[in-house]
Amino acid sequence: MIIVRSLVMIAILLMGLCCVMPAQAQTASPVDHSEIIKLVSQSRGKVVVLNFWASWCPPCREEIPEMIALRKQFPENKVTFLGVSMDQDPAAYARFTAKAGFNYPVFLAQAGVGPAFNIRGIPRTLVYGPQGEQVLTHEGYLSGEDLEKVLIKLVGS
Repeated sequence: MIIVRSLVMIAILLMGLCCVMPAQAQTASPVDHSEIIKLVSQSRGKVVVLNFWASWCPPCREEIPEMIALRKQFPENKVTFLGVSMDQDPAAYARFTAKAGFNYPVFLAQAGVGPAFNIRGIPRTLVYGPQGEQVLTHEGYLSGEDLEKVLIKLVGS
């Protein structure tokens, strides 16, 4: 059983490495809430878009291409995008990330992330301003157009 889990984790790591552009910091190993908070904190001075999603969630799958488009639109020195999958099946996460074409780091949430971020439904998007203050909490589908308006207000066009 331990060997199977190890092989699954290696596969997830390899799948995650091929789905994010090389310039991005990345990981496909599970992260806990403190690691997510650390990633947000390390982006102080930038706007941070933190999106919780799952491969089985239709509104999440609709949002992700819009997030990918916005990642291209806003410079990396101004906006950081982070995706956190709430998938409980690492294989489903790996299959989805391999096909999705993410151009920003995505992570697989460990148990405890949901309660730590008060996630009752997904997709859930949190936006933090350059000083680290939370400026938006949105549960449910968030259109790229609506998120773009928020980002423009925070960083300019």
